[in-house]
Amino acid sequence: MEDECVFCKIVRGEIPAEKVLENGEFIVIKDANPKVKGHSLVVSKEHYESFSDMPSDLYESFLVMAKEAILKLGAESYNLVTNNGKDSGRLVPHVHMHVLPRTEGDGFNLNV
Repeated sequence: MEDECVFCKIVRGEIPAEKVLENGEFIVIKDANPKVKGHSLVVSKEHYESFSDMPSDLYESFLVMAKEAILKLGAESYNLVTNNGKDSGRLVPHVHMHVLPRTEGDGFNLNV
């Protein structure tokens, strides 16, 4: 699975992506098909299929990286979304979190 995973290929540098931030465990990249301006993804460097598969000791650093992305993007309003499992709308089976900076009238509707 890891050999074919688009996020694993990005982590390995085989596919280009616009990096926003990086540390030893995660990278933050701009979404290739953004829903709003600044739409970015917090992606684990190790391959875990879902949030439930990721070791619990990484949860805090996952959220810290999301917070750092929010601050770097200058987002005062934002949504954090992680889709897990085939019925959730997830397109890439590799744990990641969408950081969606929001602005008035951006036209995006999360419908939660």
